[in-house]
This record gives sequence, C-alpha cells and structure tokens, in this order.
Amino acid sequence: MADDRGSQLSDPGRDAAHRRETRDTIRIVAVIVLVAILVAFVVANTNTVQVHFVFFTAQVELIWVLIVTALLGGVVDRLLQWRLAKSRREAAKKARTS
Repeated sequence: MADDRGSQLSDPGRDAAHRRETRDTIRIVAVIVLVAILVAFVVANTNTVQVHFVFFTAQVELIWVLIVTALLGGVVDRLLQWRLAKSRREAAKKARTS
C-alpha cells in the first residue's frame, strides 16, 4: 500500500497561484462594477451648470466639473502619499544611522 499523504499536503506554489487568480477575478469584477456606475453617473449628470472660478464664471457640463474635481483630488492624494512615504524613508534612514 502506497502512502498517499503527499497529495493531501498543500502545494505553496499552487495556493499562491490560486490566491492570485482569485484576487485578479475580484479586481476585474470591481472594475466592471465601477465602470458601470461611472457610465450611469455620466448619463445622469449632463446638465450645464454655472461654475464660479477665481477670476471668471463659466457654463460647464456638470460631469466635467465632477471629473476634473476627482482628478485633482487624486493628484493631491498621490502627492500627499508620496510626501508621507518620503518623510518615513528619511526617518527610517536617520534611525538606522543613529
């Protein structure tokens, strides 16, 4: 009788590949859902609104205001995250040299 315990043990490489496939599937589904929500949002917000900038006022479609605002928020977030990571690296470097 052959001992078949080896087939019962998990293979770390196969487990990691399965987790990666599951994670990729979840990401694809999340992207599809977000794109569907974005399309619905764009269709629902096509009204023209008056936007008051610092030195002038303009008539703009609401969706463009929302998109530009979201992009600017994303840029600000990335810049803050980059600065925070940089200060953490500098603090870690200083702690290592001390």
